[in-house]
Amino acid sequence: MDEYLERELIKVEDMIGFSASRIISRPLVPPEHVYFSLTNRCCLRCIMCDIPKSPGRQEDELNTDEIKKIILQIKDLGVKHLIFSGGEPLLREDLTELIRFSRESAIPWVDIITNGTLCNDEVARSLIGSGLNHVTISLDGISEVNDAIRGKGSFAKSVEAIDKLNYYKEKMKVTRPSIGINFTIMNKNINDMLKIVDFAKNKKCNTIVFQPVLMSNVSMYERKKNALWPAAEEMPLLEENICKLVDIKEKTKGILIYTDSAILKSIPGYFRGKKPGRRFKCYEGIKRIVITCDGKLWSCKGLYGDLKKENLKQIWFSIQVQKIRDAVHKCKAHCLQDCVYFPMDISGQVKHFLLAIGDGQDNTHARERIISRIDYCISELLKRAKPIFLSNFYQKRLEVHKLNVLKKEISKNHELGA
Repeated sequence: MDEYLERELIKVEDMIGFSASRIISRPLVPPEHVYFSLTNRCCLRCIMCDIPKSPGRQEDELNTDEIKKIILQIKDLGVKHLIFSGGEPLLREDLTELIRFSRESAIPWVDIITNGTLCNDEVARSLIGSGLNHVTISLDGISEVNDAIRGKGSFAKSVEAIDKLNYYKEKMKVTRPSIGINFTIMNKNINDMLKIVDFAKNKKCNTIVFQPVLMSNVSMYERKKNALWPAAEEMPLLEENICKLVDIKEKTKGILIYTDSAILKSIPGYFRGKKPGRRFKCYEGIKRIVITCDGKLWSCKGLYGDLKKENLKQIWFSIQVQKIRDAVHKCKAHCLQDCVYFPMDISGQVKHFLLAIGDGQDNTHARERIISRIDYCISELLKRAKPIFLSNFYQKRLEVHKLNVLKKEISKNHELGA
């Protein structure tokens, strides 16, 4: 099975595990990814970012050896996807060393999120040679629009970074790292939502992630509109552009636009203060881990551990983080970040994946792994399906029933295919 299919299969397995985990507010599978903020320092002052307001000191950041110890704990927890972020991670002189160490420690997928303005020829070659899987460049518009948000001259430097990465990948005859764009939707760049798609195509980018601006990217629990919210008269254009993005995504089978269609369709409602529908469930404390540059474990519900004092696995299964999960389970906020949405149509997602890979050995292998994950989740749910609270009891039993139905469908189709 090639790397792409393997990664998609892991997503399907995770989807089943995360859905069951949320029912019992306890992780049954490792987190999908770890966001590791290496620094709060940054060379830009973006108008929607609150990090520069309290940047911290470089001497308070974890040193190289401390980070490596945590990387080994991330691997030990079973996490397969590590994302280095900031601040601006390229300000860390040991970044490529940490990427290389992560890959050598058998973490399959290691990415960075950067504004790209510091990516000169030497940095581009170093990143490519480190074994990095993916680079996400933060761009919030074309030319002057991006510069008005991120700082004068930043667009040209970010574009130059993309060009250099593509140039050296071709010169070194490699396909990695793939390149993506993060686009934060706000009132200043609604006109550029479609333009950034054309830009990405022209620059050989692999993915675009669209996300709505937060009230605060530091205090995510804040629920108040700010000066970057689209005005009422701007909403029709936003809705029109969202419809076009969804259409593009569906026509290209999601290859370029990574953001889920349900997330895209919900962005106008988010800006109107509309509460999420029932299909939106928060998976904070289950689906991801966020580590700060000084080694704290962060969530939108507060800090819940210090890796300078405790082991990652001990914290992840501790009472502190269980309180976070319990609070998240009751949360009705609507931030549309990647920890929130997860497709509830598990059966449809599994069938779509199996159909996409076709018949053959890969299909058989995938079915066996999916059935194994279903069996595991059913077993764990049944252990905890005690009728202490009737509503929760029936919810667990319903989930078990759905998983059993899915398992029978997969098995039946496999027998027919054979």
